[in-house]
Amino acid sequence: MLRLLAPMIALLAALGCADTQPYQTCNSHLLCAGSTPLCLSTTAASGRVAAFCTSHCTIAGATASGSECPANSACVRVNGVDLTCMKRCTTDADCPFTNGACLVTADSLGARICAVRP
Repeated sequence: MLRLLAPMIALLAALGCADTQPYQTCNSHLLCAGSTPLCLSTTAASGRVAAFCTSHCTIAGATASGSECPANSACVRVNGVDLTCMKRCTTDADCPFTNGACLVTADSLGARICAVRP
């Protein structure tokens, strides 16, 4: 039994830190790494919550430079305060985290970004 348990724990630990794609769902057991190391949680007026991997940026704009955000991202204010890299999208299917929706928000400067579903 112990011989099977150790490899399973190692596999779960490796999966928890995987960063194959930016902006994935995260939580206290599924950590972020790589280009989007910050686990951000936002709540919509409806009460829906989205927790996803992202990173901070410093220059707000409809497109973010590759040095600040992953490709196909925008640097926008989240919750009216933090400048954060957000994935640009064309449909809801482009948003890889739970409760994600492709929206134009008040702070996205006209860009369609993956945000918490209203």
